Amino acid sequence: MRISIIGAGNVATNMALAFKKAGHEIVQVYNRSNNAGEELAKAVGANFTSNADELADADIYLIAVKDDVISELAQLLQLEGKTVAHTSGTQSKNLLNKTSSLFGIFYPLQTMKKNRKVDFKNVPLLIEGSDEVTATKLEALAKTISQNVHRVDEQQRQWIHVAAVFANNFTNHLYGISESLLAEHALPFEILKPLIFSSIENLQNNSPSQIQTGPAIRGDSQTIEKHLQLLADDVRLQKIYEVLTQSIIASAAQNHK
Repeated sequence: MRISIIGAGNVATNMALAFKKAGHEIVQVYNRSNNAGEELAKAVGANFTSNADELADADIYLIAVKDDVISELAQLLQLEGKTVAHTSGTQSKNLLNKTSSLFGIFYPLQTMKKNRKVDFKNVPLLIEGSDEVTATKLEALAKTISQNVHRVDEQQRQWIHVAAVFANNFTNHLYGISESLLAEHALPFEILKPLIFSSIENLQNNSPSQIQTGPAIRGDSQTIEKHLQLLADDVRLQKIYEVLTQSIIASAAQNHK
């Protein structure tokens, strides 16, 4: 397919490279910033423009920009009769209904950085379309780079996104807290990595509720109190510890009903 990429950030870069690798033609990169846009265009052998009135003809226009820019950008693009999709996990596909009557969602459920190439083979790609023809076209494109493609509706996609924030963003923040606590006492974060990797490995074949460990699930109140004392100088961390502890206890009680 002939694809135009709108944006030049982390998602745009990784998807453009994946499409190129899969044999698609990236005909153009549109981006307001010349430096980033020109760099991506060069990497995928595409033309570059920073003018929305100069968009080249393509089979699919993929909008991969920050969520709060999609609506504004959609007002600039006049692509009636062309297939247009954005890559947001939370924003409605209907933001594009004035851009074209053929619009949808092409959401990759993966963290992306420009300097780390993503292997899309197992990345979940969540697809929506304004009609069956559009959804089928986006699905066909998705299957050229991933073996993990799903048709979802808007509410399902939004629930997946919030679940992903808990599973990925929040856990990474907790890793950061752990790293800071250890650094304050001249200890390396590497000491926790075998434990972290073991937990991730256990998730391959088990439900998270089945492998929950720690003082909260055991009802070890003395250990919990000791931890809270250690955190006495940081009210924020105490609060996080208490909230998560109570959540684990409540979940365990719910699961045993």
